[in-house]
Amino acid sequence: MIMSFLILVMLLSQKTNALVGLESLQSKLFQENQELSSLKQQVESKEALYSSTTSGFLPSVSAVGGWAQNKTDDLATIEKGNFGYIEAKYNLFNGFKDYSVSNEKEINLKLAKIDLEEKQRTLRAELTEAVSEIIYLHKLQNILEEETKTTQLQKQMAAKKVAAGLTGQVDNLEFDLRESEIEVEKNQIDQLHNEAHQKLVKLFGKELTDSELEQIAFASIDELGKSSKELILENNLGYQKSNLNLSKSRTAKMESRSDFLPKLDFTMNVGRLTPTENTPIQFNENKYAITLTIPLFAGFDTYYKTRSANLDISAAEKSLTQKNSDVTSEFNILKAKTFELIKLYKINEIKLGNSQQYFDLTLGEYKRGVKNSPDLVSATERLYTSKKKKFEILKELEILKVKIENI
Repeated sequence: MIMSFLILVMLLSQKTNALVGLESLQSKLFQENQELSSLKQQVESKEALYSSTTSGFLPSVSAVGGWAQNKTDDLATIEKGNFGYIEAKYNLFNGFKDYSVSNEKEINLKLAKIDLEEKQRTLRAELTEAVSEIIYLHKLQNILEEETKTTQLQKQMAAKKVAAGLTGQVDNLEFDLRESEIEVEKNQIDQLHNEAHQKLVKLFGKELTDSELEQIAFASIDELGKSSKELILENNLGYQKSNLNLSKSRTAKMESRSDFLPKLDFTMNVGRLTPTENTPIQFNENKYAITLTIPLFAGFDTYYKTRSANLDISAAEKSLTQKNSDVTSEFNILKAKTFELIKLYKINEIKLGNSQQYFDLTLGEYKRGVKNSPDLVSATERLYTSKKKKFEILKELEILKVKIENI
């Protein structure tokens, strides 16, 4: 049962990926993460405890033996000596206590499974965020290399114009300044790249090289924008946990109230019930009984347990109501952010096309002497800023998608 559950969880988890090629790395993370392994063992432990609750619905058999002395008005002499017998006991009614205990352990098992799934979803989100950041930074590094080459070519053109006396040294300084700005940006990206890799070290416990990530890529904008998921509150793990905690509080109340109710047991004893000094003992006696036990006073223990359970139920109901509001609000916010980013991506694509056209025209006019170096630098910077923005939006959409799927 537990293995089939874990396999199902794994398959469902893989279907939510947006990053292309992430499945293999995610499976590796799920297999190697020690905290996840610990939670799997906790699920198995809770399942074993739940299985043990069937003992409460079965008869118990015991071997009883020892030495005793009986003295009553009906006996002419005192009975003393050894005794021994087999006792079988079957509970007919105990105020539904066994049912409550079984229900509580079943709830604990479900909560353990939710904790396991929550950890898997957290790991998936952390992995998606770290890998998306690395892919984004790789794209920026490539774009900056391209911008560096473009700036160097422009710098060569400026040097020729300065040498020909067509412009002053300001053109050289303009492109020198832009090269310095690009170099600063490269250093900043390298630092962010190292930080992103450290996040993977935290997840896997070891360093992952860029070559291990090169097969992973952003999904298409159509795929990222295609989110058919609608909020089903009952499927949210946080809501499920709050609901189970409410059920657990109600079960605790039922269990405490069972102590107020009478208990009915059937017992059967077979062997030597009367103490005897004979050796060997003859096991030739038996006794059958149905006993009714009515609780009269337990030092207010049951009263205070019931009161505590009522307070827990009230708190759990409020927590469930708040969780409903929190989950709905978070889902709507994430969906709205996704919609806005999709719209921003489309706007940026138009801007990128216009920036490319503006850059080409500005470069031609610079060669003819119509535009100066600040105009060309500005057009170049605008073009590459649009290229960078495209991948920044894709990164944010990847992170938003996994957050939405985790709700």
